[in-house]
Amino acid sequence: MDELNRIFHWNIPLQTIYEHFQETDLARLFTTLRGTPFICDFSLYGCLIKTIIHQQLNMKFAYELTKRFVHTFGVEEAGHWFYPTPEKVSKLTVDDLRGLQFSQRKAEYVIDTSKMIVDGKLNVNELAKKENEEIIAELTAIRGVGRWTAECFLMFGLGRTDLFPIQDIGIQNGMKKYYELAEKPSKEEMLLKSERWRPYRTYASLYLWESLEMA
Repeated sequence: MDELNRIFHWNIPLQTIYEHFQETDLARLFTTLRGTPFICDFSLYGCLIKTIIHQQLNMKFAYELTKRFVHTFGVEEAGHWFYPTPEKVSKLTVDDLRGLQFSQRKAEYVIDTSKMIVDGKLNVNELAKKENEEIIAELTAIRGVGRWTAECFLMFGLGRTDLFPIQDIGIQNGMKKYYELAEKPSKEEMLLKSERWRPYRTYASLYLWESLEMA
């Protein structure tokens, strides 16, 4: 059940989330998108690698690159694709990934992170026992992993409910759209507003992302 709650957050009723945000300036957004679930990746390793792949890419190409990676090196079962194991990825060469249109550095980051897991230098399952800032410090010590990547892993890997990655362009644009701003908000403005959304800032992030898909 713990694993199902990590993935689907069944232990946090969406009614609770809705009522919490009705007391904030995001009330209108949470009414419009009421019932939008918070669902995490099934694989912690897959989530970390996907997030590294997505770093500094536009969303369309990020998904395409991830799809190529999974379809080339992953496993298909009953019509569903699964990420390759860290053991398999650790044995790939940079040229293997460059052939999929990975940059040199991104290919190195994916392979090196997988090697760290195989060598026992990083245990993604053990991270769940630590506090957010401890995890961020440990992940950002890895070459090629920045704070954005660590925060997204905390959200969509470990299912932490109070993350607000202010470096994310999508969230910046979501706030610009919702508040009808002339330009994207400053990081200081984002931090100030997000303080009022604790302890469910991850849901605010999710709904702001979703709002960009609305007409």
